[in-house]
Amino acid sequence: MPIEPHPIPAEVESFGALVREHQAGLRAFIRMLGADAASVDDLAQEVFLVAWRRLADFDSGTDFGKWLRGIARHLVTNERRKEARRSRLLPFAVTDLLLHQADHDPAESVDARRLVSVMQECVAQLPSRQREVLQRRYASSENATALARELRMRADTLRQMLLRIRVVVKDCIQRKTVEVRP
Repeated sequence: MPIEPHPIPAEVESFGALVREHQAGLRAFIRMLGADAASVDDLAQEVFLVAWRRLADFDSGTDFGKWLRGIARHLVTNERRKEARRSRLLPFAVTDLLLHQADHDPAESVDARRLVSVMQECVAQLPSRQREVLQRRYASSENATALARELRMRADTLRQMLLRIRVVVKDCIQRKTVEVRP
């Protein structure tokens, strides 16, 4: 005797349709906020889980995508606060800038790919030693203390150097994104 599949409740089916409709845009928005590319799917999944649990709080007369982006902004902000946890975000100065830009209507903010491209341009303008230190610390996830030892400098000196580099990159990004706005 064949097993009859259980019908999918309408609420689940309609939520699934909303997930399919908004998943690509939400992932792009999360990436724009500064989430590490490898973590975008995890964060998007967390957003949809929160949305499912709080579905009763959603006002059906409002924009579901905007509601999801608000949840995403909140999750990324919380992720930023938990810096002791495994790092899923870009360097904090850049993430702060991206979160600030995300407070505005996403339709008015700089396209996420353009922003990443601008960040890469700004990093490319750094002196080679600063680029190397930035690359090794963040892209290669080298421990700051071990990296400082290898570079024959004090760990606090390296951290100060990284702070200054991040500020330079952040300022460059801000200048370049203001230049492209109408």
